[in-house]
Amino acid sequence: MYEEKTQDDFKNDIPIVFVPALMGTTLQRNSSEDGKYEDVYITSSIALGMDNPDIALPIGWNYSIAENDPNDENVNGELIQFKDDIVPGDALKSIELSICCCATITVLDQYEKFCTHFKRFRNFHTFCYDWRRDLNESTNKLLNFLKKIKSKYGVPAQVVSHSMGCLIALAACNTSPNLFHSNCFVGGMFAGGVGFFPLNTEGMVVGVNCKYLSPDVLHTFPSMFAASSPMGVCNDPILRDGHGTQLWQYVDSKDITRTINIDMYNIEDWKKYKIGPWRYKEKVSDMMEQHVKNCLHLGFIFQLKLRNLEVKSDTLVMKESLNVKSYPPVAVLVGDKFMHPEYFLWDSERKRNLEWTKKLRKEYNPKCAKTDGTVSCISASQPSVPAGVKIHKYNSRNNGPNIGSHRELMHDPNMIELILRDLQKLCSL
Repeated sequence: MYEEKTQDDFKNDIPIVFVPALMGTTLQRNSSEDGKYEDVYITSSIALGMDNPDIALPIGWNYSIAENDPNDENVNGELIQFKDDIVPGDALKSIELSICCCATITVLDQYEKFCTHFKRFRNFHTFCYDWRRDLNESTNKLLNFLKKIKSKYGVPAQVVSHSMGCLIALAACNTSPNLFHSNCFVGGMFAGGVGFFPLNTEGMVVGVNCKYLSPDVLHTFPSMFAASSPMGVCNDPILRDGHGTQLWQYVDSKDITRTINIDMYNIEDWKKYKIGPWRYKEKVSDMMEQHVKNCLHLGFIFQLKLRNLEVKSDTLVMKESLNVKSYPPVAVLVGDKFMHPEYFLWDSERKRNLEWTKKLRKEYNPKCAKTDGTVSCISASQPSVPAGVKIHKYNSRNNGPNIGSHRELMHDPNMIELILRDLQKLCSL
């Protein structure tokens, strides 16, 4: 079924564009007068805690880009966050640690296999973006990138996207489907659930480095505010199993029959439930509070764009339908070999998310839903495309205990090549 093919099986005039995940692109800073750039995301010395470059974004904003740079790619009048001196580099391939003068070990393999495989094709390109910034901004940049690709080759690109990159690619496709030959979404978190809010509140350890992506740093990234369901988790039709049971809702750890309905786009709920900056501080600065408001506003707008929704009379409704006949073919590559409890636990006394442990699983004996280790299979299987567009689903061979989880979905380039070839056949019918 999964016969390997050669480069000749592709139509060489169709370009391929890859959109990496959150933290899937290197970040660089110009640190010297000779114009050389240094990596600030990510190096082995950062992971070992020997280096700790500051990658927090400024939390100041412009209300009109025309006051700053009229040639900027963003639309005038949008909220635009101030920029720093960090720029995206290339897709993050791997991180190696030297153990002696002649030997290294790979401590992280992100996209090495994927990029090595597809760089055999002369028409392969990576859209490198600053994953810290507003996803609306990144979507605009992807659209401009795809316009240049279409102009260069005369045809739109086959787009392969991973994780958060799937969200950007889908938002762009719902904006300008004519710039896409087809879409291959790998591990897309289309429903979002509660998004990155536990990460945004607790921070992330990188190797042994606890400071590099601390909560104070992550609060400054608008991308951390853009992945939650705009409908509220309990009302999201994507977040339901085959029996209609609601998935990924918070329940009270003291009484699991009581749901905790947190509106992730309402700043008052952030204060009430001690989310984000309010987790650690009784008094958050006015500037930070305004920054969070801006991020929530843009995150909500992005989710509407992603789902082709608009607000009418305080209700979310579908926008005027996209043309089904001209919408590009869609495929999803999903994993389903990890089981996760179908709800999250919320400690109402300490006002915090509880991570599922073996002890808690034994205590609550919860029902579980299929995931790839990070993203639910249901969420990854349902990009918000126009009604009538068939979603072609493929199950990952690189998913399961001792095989691979969410990141490793990209470690099977032969499977992705198969999907792209199938999408080309669909376009030729």
